[in-house]
Amino acid sequence: MDASDPGMSRAIAKTPRRGVLGVAGFVVVMLAAVVLVGLGGCARYAGPAVEVSFVSADGTRLAGTWVHPPHAAASAPAIVLLHGAEAATRSLAYRMHANVFVERGIAVLLFDKRGAGESGGDHNGRRYAQLVDDALAALEWVARRPEVDASRLGLVGISESGWITPEVAERHGGLSMVINKSGPALAWPVISEWERYHEILAEGASEHSAREQAAVYRRLWAYQVERTAERRLGLESELRAWARRKDSRLPVELADYSETTVSRIRYDPGPFLERMQVPMLYVYGRHDVNVPILACVERLRSLAAQGRPVRHHVFEGEGYEIGGLRWWPPGYGFADGYVELISEFALRHLSSRGAAMKTGPRGPYAVHAGGGSGIRTRGGL
Repeated sequence: MDASDPGMSRAIAKTPRRGVLGVAGFVVVMLAAVVLVGLGGCARYAGPAVEVSFVSADGTRLAGTWVHPPHAAASAPAIVLLHGAEAATRSLAYRMHANVFVERGIAVLLFDKRGAGESGGDHNGRRYAQLVDDALAALEWVARRPEVDASRLGLVGISESGWITPEVAERHGGLSMVINKSGPALAWPVISEWERYHEILAEGASEHSAREQAAVYRRLWAYQVERTAERRLGLESELRAWARRKDSRLPVELADYSETTVSRIRYDPGPFLERMQVPMLYVYGRHDVNVPILACVERLRSLAAQGRPVRHHVFEGEGYEIGGLRWWPPGYGFADGYVELISEFALRHLSSRGAAMKTGPRGPYAVHAGGGSGIRTRGGL
Protein backbone atom coordinates (compact mmCIF):
# COMPACT_ATOMS: atom_id res chain seq x y z
CA MET A 1 0.00 0.00 0.00
CA ASP A 2 1.26 3.52 -0.84
CA ALA A 3 0.01 7.07 -0.45
CA SER A 4 -1.92 6.86 -3.71
CA ASP A 5 -4.19 4.20 -2.19
CA PRO A 6 -7.45 5.73 -0.86
CA GLY A 7 -7.14 3.85 2.40
CA MET A 8 -3.62 5.19 2.99
CA SER A 9 -4.68 8.73 2.03
CA ARG A 10 -7.44 8.67 4.66
CA ALA A 11 -4.98 7.36 7.26
CA ILE A 12 -2.47 10.13 6.57
CA ALA A 13 -5.20 12.80 6.89
CA LYS A 14 -6.08 11.70 10.45
CA THR A 15 -3.13 13.43 12.16
CA PRO A 16 -4.16 12.71 15.81
CA ARG A 17 -3.70 8.95 15.13
CA ARG A 18 -0.76 9.30 12.79
CA GLY A 19 1.63 7.38 15.01
CA VAL A 20 -0.55 4.31 15.42
CA LEU A 21 -1.61 4.24 11.80
CA GLY A 22 1.92 4.92 10.68
CA VAL A 23 3.16 1.88 12.56
CA ALA A 24 0.29 -0.22 11.22
CA GLY A 25 1.03 0.91 7.69
CA PHE A 26 4.71 0.14 8.14
CA VAL A 27 3.87 -3.35 9.40
CA VAL A 28 1.59 -3.98 6.42
CA VAL A 29 4.27 -2.81 3.99
CA MET A 30 6.93 -4.96 5.66
CA LEU A 31 4.67 -8.03 5.68
CA ALA A 32 3.89 -7.47 2.01
CA ALA A 33 7.62 -7.23 1.31
CA VAL A 34 8.24 -10.45 3.19
CA VAL A 35 5.57 -12.25 1.16
CA LEU A 36 7.05 -10.92 -2.08
CA VAL A 37 10.46 -12.16 -1.06
CA GLY A 38 8.90 -15.52 -0.26
CA LEU A 39 7.18 -15.60 -3.63
CA GLY A 40 10.49 -14.87 -5.29
CA GLY A 41 11.97 -17.87 -3.55
CA CYS A 42 9.03 -20.05 -4.56
CA ALA A 43 9.50 -19.04 -8.19
CA ARG A 44 12.96 -20.63 -8.46
CA TYR A 45 13.15 -24.11 -9.91
CA ALA A 46 14.50 -26.86 -7.69
CA GLY A 47 16.84 -28.15 -10.38
CA PRO A 48 18.58 -27.17 -13.62
CA ALA A 49 15.99 -25.64 -15.95
CA VAL A 50 16.26 -25.48 -19.73
CA GLU A 51 13.98 -23.56 -22.07
CA VAL A 52 12.62 -25.93 -24.73
CA SER A 53 9.91 -26.20 -27.35
CA PHE A 54 8.04 -28.99 -29.11
CA VAL A 55 5.44 -29.26 -31.86
CA SER A 56 1.89 -30.55 -31.47
CA ALA A 57 0.00 -32.64 -34.03
CA ASP A 58 -1.39 -29.61 -35.90
CA GLY A 59 2.04 -27.97 -36.19
CA THR A 60 1.58 -25.55 -33.28
CA ARG A 61 4.85 -24.90 -31.46
CA LEU A 62 4.60 -24.93 -27.66
CA ALA A 63 7.20 -23.33 -25.38
CA GLY A 64 8.18 -24.99 -22.14
CA THR A 65 10.76 -25.53 -19.42
CA TRP A 66 12.47 -28.84 -18.77
CA VAL A 67 13.51 -29.25 -15.15
CA HIS A 68 15.75 -32.16 -14.20
CA PRO A 69 16.60 -33.21 -10.64
CA PRO A 70 20.17 -32.13 -9.84
CA HIS A 71 21.21 -35.49 -8.37
CA ALA A 72 18.90 -37.88 -10.23
CA ALA A 73 19.86 -41.30 -11.45
CA ALA A 74 20.95 -41.70 -15.05
CA SER A 75 17.46 -42.76 -16.05
CA ALA A 76 14.89 -40.74 -14.10
CA PRO A 77 11.09 -40.91 -14.12
CA ALA A 78 9.30 -37.85 -15.51
CA ILE A 79 6.02 -35.97 -15.34
CA VAL A 80 4.24 -33.60 -17.73
CA LEU A 81 2.29 -30.83 -16.01
CA LEU A 82 -0.95 -29.63 -17.63
CA HIS A 83 -3.07 -26.50 -17.17
CA GLY A 84 -6.22 -24.95 -15.81
CA ALA A 85 -8.83 -23.14 -17.94
CA GLU A 86 -6.95 -19.85 -17.93
CA ALA A 87 -4.39 -18.83 -20.56
CA ALA A 88 -1.81 -20.52 -18.35
CA THR A 89 1.91 -19.90 -18.51
CA ARG A 90 4.74 -21.31 -16.40
CA SER A 91 3.65 -19.17 -13.46
CA LEU A 92 4.19 -19.55 -9.72
CA ALA A 93 1.64 -22.27 -8.90
CA TYR A 94 2.86 -24.41 -11.81
CA ARG A 95 6.51 -23.93 -10.85
CA MET A 96 5.71 -24.93 -7.29
CA HIS A 97 4.01 -28.09 -8.49
CA ALA A 98 7.05 -28.85 -10.63
CA ASN A 99 9.34 -28.40 -7.63
CA VAL A 100 7.36 -30.90 -5.55
CA PHE A 101 8.40 -33.63 -7.98
CA VAL A 102 11.87 -32.37 -8.92
CA GLU A 103 12.85 -32.31 -5.25
CA ARG A 104 11.97 -36.01 -5.12
CA GLY A 105 14.00 -37.10 -8.13
CA ILE A 106 11.33 -36.77 -10.83
CA ALA A 107 11.97 -34.67 -13.94
CA VAL A 108 9.20 -32.31 -15.05
CA LEU A 109 8.15 -30.66 -18.29
CA LEU A 110 5.85 -27.66 -17.88
CA PHE A 111 4.85 -25.46 -20.79
CA ASP A 112 2.80 -22.43 -21.75
CA LYS A 113 -0.69 -23.50 -22.73
CA ARG A 114 -1.76 -23.27 -26.36
CA GLY A 115 -2.30 -19.58 -27.17
CA ALA A 116 -0.63 -18.35 -23.95
CA GLY A 117 2.78 -16.92 -23.13
CA GLU A 118 5.39 -17.96 -25.69
CA SER A 119 3.32 -20.80 -27.16
CA GLY A 120 1.57 -20.57 -30.49
CA GLY A 121 -2.08 -21.27 -31.20
CA ASP A 122 -5.39 -19.71 -30.22
CA HIS A 123 -6.38 -20.11 -26.58
CA ASN A 124 -9.96 -18.86 -26.97
CA GLY A 125 -10.51 -21.13 -29.96
CA ARG A 126 -9.00 -24.21 -28.32
CA ARG A 127 -10.69 -27.57 -28.63
CA TYR A 128 -10.15 -30.32 -26.11
CA ALA A 129 -8.96 -32.56 -28.95
CA GLN A 130 -6.13 -30.06 -29.48
CA LEU A 131 -5.26 -30.02 -25.78
CA VAL A 132 -5.12 -33.82 -25.81
CA ASP A 133 -2.74 -33.68 -28.78
CA ASP A 134 -0.62 -31.07 -26.99
CA ALA A 135 -0.30 -33.33 -23.94
CA LEU A 136 0.61 -36.33 -26.09
CA ALA A 137 3.24 -34.28 -27.94
CA ALA A 138 4.72 -33.21 -24.59
CA LEU A 139 4.87 -36.82 -23.39
CA GLU A 140 6.50 -37.89 -26.65
CA TRP A 141 9.14 -35.16 -26.29
CA VAL A 142 9.89 -36.26 -22.72
CA ALA A 143 10.09 -39.95 -23.68
CA ARG A 144 12.84 -39.15 -26.20
CA ARG A 145 15.08 -37.56 -23.58
CA PRO A 146 18.16 -39.76 -22.97
CA GLU A 147 18.10 -38.98 -19.22
CA VAL A 148 14.52 -40.25 -18.85
CA ASP A 149 13.18 -43.75 -18.30
CA ALA A 150 10.35 -43.74 -20.84
CA SER A 151 8.63 -46.62 -19.04
CA ARG A 152 8.08 -44.37 -15.98
CA LEU A 153 6.02 -41.42 -17.17
CA GLY A 154 3.25 -39.60 -15.35
CA LEU A 155 0.76 -36.80 -15.93
CA VAL A 156 -0.43 -34.09 -13.55
CA GLY A 157 -3.55 -32.16 -14.54
CA ILE A 158 -4.71 -28.93 -12.91
CA SER A 159 -8.43 -28.08 -13.04
CA GLU A 160 -9.63 -28.01 -16.68
CA SER A 161 -6.96 -30.46 -17.83
CA GLY A 162 -8.49 -33.00 -15.45
CA TRP A 163 -11.18 -33.42 -18.11
CA ILE A 164 -8.70 -34.63 -20.72
CA THR A 165 -6.17 -36.64 -18.66
CA PRO A 166 -8.23 -39.87 -18.90
CA GLU A 167 -8.28 -39.58 -22.70
CA VAL A 168 -4.57 -38.73 -22.80
CA ALA A 169 -3.79 -41.77 -20.62
CA GLU A 170 -5.80 -44.09 -22.85
CA ARG A 171 -4.34 -42.80 -26.10
CA HIS A 172 -0.79 -42.83 -24.77
CA GLY A 173 -1.10 -46.38 -23.47
CA GLY A 174 2.05 -46.37 -21.35
CA LEU A 175 1.61 -43.98 -18.42
CA SER A 176 2.40 -45.11 -14.88
CA MET A 177 0.09 -42.70 -13.08
CA VAL A 178 -2.13 -39.60 -13.32
CA ILE A 179 -2.82 -36.95 -10.67
CA ASN A 180 -5.70 -34.48 -11.07
CA LYS A 181 -5.88 -31.43 -8.80
CA SER A 182 -9.44 -30.01 -8.72
CA GLY A 183 -10.09 -31.95 -11.89
CA PRO A 184 -13.63 -32.61 -13.19
CA ALA A 185 -14.69 -36.27 -13.27
CA LEU A 186 -18.03 -35.48 -14.95
CA ALA A 187 -19.24 -34.07 -18.26
CA TRP A 188 -18.78 -30.39 -19.13
CA PRO A 189 -22.43 -29.30 -18.61
CA VAL A 190 -22.58 -30.80 -15.11
CA ILE A 191 -19.43 -28.99 -14.00
CA SER A 192 -20.32 -25.73 -15.71
CA GLU A 193 -23.82 -25.64 -14.22
CA TRP A 194 -22.30 -25.83 -10.72
CA GLU A 195 -19.77 -23.12 -11.58
CA ARG A 196 -22.41 -20.85 -13.13
CA TYR A 197 -24.62 -21.28 -10.05
CA HIS A 198 -21.85 -19.99 -7.80
CA GLU A 199 -21.04 -17.12 -10.15
CA ILE A 200 -24.69 -15.95 -10.17
CA LEU A 201 -24.88 -16.39 -6.39
CA ALA A 202 -21.76 -14.25 -5.95
CA GLU A 203 -23.39 -11.49 -8.02
CA GLY A 204 -26.19 -11.11 -5.46
CA ALA A 205 -28.93 -13.49 -6.57
CA SER A 206 -30.72 -15.66 -4.03
CA GLU A 207 -29.90 -19.36 -3.85
CA HIS A 208 -33.24 -20.25 -5.41
CA SER A 209 -32.78 -17.78 -8.26
CA ALA A 210 -29.19 -18.88 -8.87
CA ARG A 211 -30.26 -22.53 -9.07
CA GLU A 212 -33.06 -21.69 -11.49
CA GLN A 213 -30.78 -19.65 -13.73
CA ALA A 214 -28.05 -22.29 -13.70
CA ALA A 215 -30.65 -24.83 -14.80
CA VAL A 216 -31.66 -22.54 -17.68
CA TYR A 217 -28.01 -22.38 -18.73
CA ARG A 218 -27.93 -26.19 -18.69
CA ARG A 219 -30.92 -26.27 -21.07
CA LEU A 220 -29.28 -23.60 -23.21
CA TRP A 221 -26.16 -25.76 -23.57
CA ALA A 222 -28.31 -28.80 -24.41
CA TYR A 223 -29.91 -26.75 -27.18
CA GLN A 224 -26.48 -25.83 -28.57
CA VAL A 225 -25.63 -29.53 -28.85
CA GLU A 226 -28.96 -30.47 -30.41
CA ARG A 227 -30.69 -27.48 -31.96
CA THR A 228 -34.38 -28.12 -32.50
CA ALA A 229 -37.18 -25.66 -33.18
CA GLU A 230 -39.06 -26.86 -30.12
CA ARG A 231 -36.10 -26.29 -27.81
CA ARG A 232 -35.42 -22.89 -29.31
CA LEU A 233 -39.00 -21.68 -28.81
CA GLY A 234 -38.99 -22.86 -25.21
CA LEU A 235 -35.69 -21.18 -24.40
CA GLU A 236 -36.66 -17.91 -26.10
CA SER A 237 -39.80 -17.82 -23.98
CA GLU A 238 -37.77 -18.47 -20.81
CA LEU A 239 -35.22 -15.78 -21.63
CA ARG A 240 -37.96 -13.20 -22.31
CA ALA A 241 -39.47 -13.95 -18.90
CA TRP A 242 -36.11 -13.69 -17.14
CA ALA A 243 -35.27 -10.45 -18.95
CA ARG A 244 -38.01 -8.74 -16.91
CA ARG A 245 -36.32 -9.72 -13.63
CA LYS A 246 -33.69 -7.54 -12.00
CA ASP A 247 -31.70 -10.50 -10.71
CA SER A 248 -31.31 -12.12 -14.13
CA ARG A 249 -27.79 -13.00 -15.26
CA LEU A 250 -29.03 -14.81 -18.34
CA PRO A 251 -28.55 -13.63 -21.93
CA VAL A 252 -31.42 -11.50 -23.24
CA GLU A 253 -31.47 -13.28 -26.61
CA LEU A 254 -30.65 -16.81 -27.71
CA ALA A 255 -27.58 -16.91 -29.93
CA ASP A 256 -25.95 -19.94 -31.50
CA TYR A 257 -22.49 -20.79 -30.18
CA SER A 258 -19.49 -21.47 -32.38
CA GLU A 259 -18.67 -25.07 -33.22
CA THR A 260 -15.50 -24.75 -31.14
CA THR A 261 -17.51 -23.88 -28.04
CA VAL A 262 -20.03 -26.63 -28.77
CA SER A 263 -17.20 -29.15 -29.00
CA ARG A 264 -16.22 -28.26 -25.43
CA ILE A 265 -19.83 -28.53 -24.23
CA ARG A 266 -19.98 -32.04 -25.68
CA TYR A 267 -16.89 -33.22 -23.84
CA ASP A 268 -17.30 -36.07 -21.35
CA PRO A 269 -14.38 -37.96 -19.74
CA GLY A 270 -16.79 -40.73 -18.69
CA PRO A 271 -16.09 -43.29 -21.43
CA PHE A 272 -12.34 -43.03 -20.83
CA LEU A 273 -12.74 -43.33 -17.06
CA GLU A 274 -14.87 -46.44 -17.49
CA ARG A 275 -11.99 -48.07 -19.38
CA MET A 276 -9.22 -46.64 -17.19
CA GLN A 277 -6.24 -48.92 -16.51
CA VAL A 278 -3.79 -46.30 -15.18
CA PRO A 279 -3.70 -45.46 -11.43
CA MET A 280 -5.34 -42.06 -10.97
CA LEU A 281 -5.58 -39.75 -7.97
CA TYR A 282 -8.18 -36.95 -7.82
CA VAL A 283 -7.59 -34.25 -5.18
CA TYR A 284 -10.27 -31.74 -4.15
CA GLY A 285 -10.95 -28.96 -1.66
CA ARG A 286 -14.22 -29.41 0.20
CA HIS A 287 -15.45 -25.86 -0.61
CA ASP A 288 -14.63 -25.82 -4.32
CA VAL A 289 -17.06 -23.50 -6.16
CA ASN A 290 -15.77 -24.52 -9.59
CA VAL A 291 -16.18 -28.28 -9.34
CA PRO A 292 -19.08 -30.12 -7.62
CA ILE A 293 -16.81 -32.37 -5.61
CA LEU A 294 -19.59 -34.40 -3.98
CA ALA A 295 -20.93 -35.46 -7.37
CA CYS A 296 -17.39 -36.15 -8.60
CA VAL A 297 -16.58 -38.22 -5.50
CA GLU A 298 -19.75 -40.24 -5.99
CA ARG A 299 -18.70 -40.94 -9.58
CA LEU A 300 -15.17 -41.91 -8.56
CA ARG A 301 -16.45 -44.25 -5.86
CA SER A 302 -18.64 -45.96 -8.44
CA LEU A 303 -15.66 -46.41 -10.75
CA ALA A 304 -13.53 -47.80 -7.92
CA ALA A 305 -16.30 -50.27 -7.05
CA GLN A 306 -16.12 -51.45 -10.67
CA GLY A 307 -12.41 -52.12 -10.30
CA ARG A 308 -11.05 -48.98 -11.92
CA PRO A 309 -7.72 -47.89 -10.28
CA VAL A 310 -9.06 -44.54 -9.07
CA ARG A 311 -8.44 -42.84 -5.73
CA HIS A 312 -9.63 -39.51 -4.37
CA HIS A 313 -8.85 -37.25 -1.45
CA VAL A 314 -10.90 -34.34 -0.14
CA PHE A 315 -9.20 -31.62 1.91
CA GLU A 316 -11.63 -30.28 4.49
CA GLY A 317 -11.57 -26.49 4.93
CA GLU A 318 -10.00 -25.94 1.50
CA GLY A 319 -11.38 -24.57 -1.75
CA TYR A 320 -10.44 -24.88 -5.38
CA GLU A 321 -6.82 -23.77 -4.85
CA ILE A 322 -6.06 -26.27 -2.02
CA GLY A 323 -3.70 -23.66 -0.59
CA GLY A 324 -2.88 -20.03 -1.32
CA LEU A 325 -0.86 -17.01 -0.23
CA ARG A 326 0.38 -17.03 3.35
CA TRP A 327 2.11 -14.54 5.62
CA TRP A 328 4.39 -17.00 7.38
CA PRO A 329 6.33 -18.80 6.15
CA PRO A 330 6.04 -16.15 3.43
CA GLY A 331 4.88 -17.01 -0.05
CA TYR A 332 2.43 -19.34 -1.72
CA GLY A 333 1.72 -22.53 0.17
CA PHE A 334 -0.19 -25.71 -0.46
CA ALA A 335 -2.65 -27.10 2.09
CA ASP A 336 -1.13 -29.20 4.85
CA GLY A 337 -0.63 -32.73 3.60
CA TYR A 338 -1.10 -31.93 -0.10
CA VAL A 339 2.57 -32.19 -1.05
CA GLU A 340 2.96 -35.45 0.86
CA LEU A 341 -0.17 -36.90 -0.76
CA ILE A 342 0.73 -36.22 -4.39
CA SER A 343 4.44 -36.97 -4.02
CA GLU A 344 3.81 -40.30 -2.26
CA PHE A 345 1.37 -41.31 -4.99
CA ALA A 346 3.79 -40.31 -7.75
CA LEU A 347 6.81 -42.01 -6.17
CA ARG A 348 4.90 -45.22 -5.53
CA HIS A 349 3.83 -45.58 -9.15
CA LEU A 350 6.89 -44.13 -10.85
CA SER A 351 9.48 -45.99 -8.79
CA SER A 352 8.21 -49.41 -9.88
CA ARG A 353 6.08 -49.55 -13.00
CA GLY A 354 2.75 -51.25 -12.40
CA ALA A 355 3.08 -51.26 -8.60
CA ALA A 356 -0.16 -52.16 -6.85
CA MET A 357 -2.11 -49.42 -5.13
CA LYS A 358 -2.15 -49.44 -1.35
CA THR A 359 -5.21 -50.38 0.60
CA GLY A 360 -6.23 -48.57 3.74
CA PRO A 361 -8.90 -48.95 6.39
CA ARG A 362 -11.52 -48.04 3.79
CA GLY A 363 -10.13 -50.41 1.19
CA PRO A 364 -8.40 -49.39 -2.04
CA TYR A 365 -8.82 -45.93 -3.59
CA ALA A 366 -10.91 -44.29 -0.82
CA VAL A 367 -8.96 -41.62 1.02
CA HIS A 368 -10.50 -38.75 3.00
CA ALA A 369 -9.21 -35.85 5.05
CA GLY A 370 -9.99 -35.32 8.69
CA GLY A 371 -10.38 -38.94 9.72
CA GLY A 372 -14.17 -38.67 9.58
CA SER A 373 -16.70 -40.89 7.97
CA GLY A 374 -16.19 -39.44 4.51
CA ILE A 375 -18.71 -37.85 2.19
CA ARG A 376 -22.02 -39.63 1.88
CA THR A 377 -24.38 -37.00 0.53
CA ARG A 378 -25.11 -36.64 -3.15
CA GLY A 379 -23.29 -33.84 -4.90
CA GLY A 380 -24.01 -31.26 -7.54
CA LEU A 381 -26.75 -28.68 -7.42
